Parts: sequence; structure tokens; C-alpha cells
Amino acid sequence: MRRILMSLMLSGLLAGASAWAGYDEGIQAYTNGDFEGAAREFKPLAEKGEMESQYMLGLLYEEGQGLPRDDVEASYWYARSAAQGLADAYFALGQLFVHRKGTRLDRMAAHHWFSLAKDHGHRLADQEMQRNLKAMTPEMADMARNRFRDRRFAQLH
Repeated sequence: MRRILMSLMLSGLLAGASAWAGYDEGIQAYTNGDFEGAAREFKPLAEKGEMESQYMLGLLYEEGQGLPRDDVEASYWYARSAAQGLADAYFALGQLFVHRKGTRLDRMAAHHWFSLAKDHGHRLADQEMQRNLKAMTPEMADMARNRFRDRRFAQLH
């Protein structure tokens, strides 16, 4: 019984280590400009739920690096990462809603994501949130603030 438990623990540790090895290899490929290689490393990890790999896969889709540029696919991977609490993913979703290419901007949604990024400590979130609010009419800015406050209140109660 003891051997079985030790084997299970060791295989779990090795699986975790290999996941990080793939992530580290993906980061190395990304840093070296091998975006296709980075996508190959991040994709299986992202599909298994690894939030940093989900974020990086979203980034590759958003930028069209190693994968076709696709804001819908980028937002899908960012949202999966954000659901796990990654501040960079919240911020990236806010940026997508403000800077979408060829589609209608959604400043209300951007405010929501920038607010979550700020709440989770993203260093640029407050600045982008304020810039986004200034681009809205005063009424729309008040509505965005109120919606976020109401959603936060509803989650707490």
C-alpha cells in the first residue's frame, strides 16, 4: 500500500513538473520568436486547464503569432484563464473590448474586466480603466461603475 501511495505521489509530482517544463519551453520559444513552437507547447497545457498557458495561448491568437489572428479565440482562452483569477487575463479581456479590430467597441464590458484586473492587483488596470471611463459619456461612465458595483454586491450576498 505504501509503495502504491509513493508511486502515485511521485507520478503526480512528475506530471506537474512536466507541465511546467512545457510551459517553460513555451515561454522560451515565445521569447526566441518561435511562436508556432510556443503555441505547440501552450495548447495541450491550456486544454488541461493551466491558466498561464491559457493566457499565453490567448495572446498568441490575439496577436496572430504562430496562430491565425482571432479575437474570438483569444477571448475564449483569456476568459478560461480569468475564470481561475489571473489578473493579466482580466486585463487582456478589457483591452480586447476597447481595441477590437473591425467590430463595435464595448466600453461597458471593458470597464468590468479592467475593474476585476484592478481588484486582482494588475498594475496598469486603474490607468486603463480611467482612460476607458473618460472616453464614455458621463452617464455611461456612471452606469458602468454602478453595474460593476452591483455585480460585486450580488456576488457577496
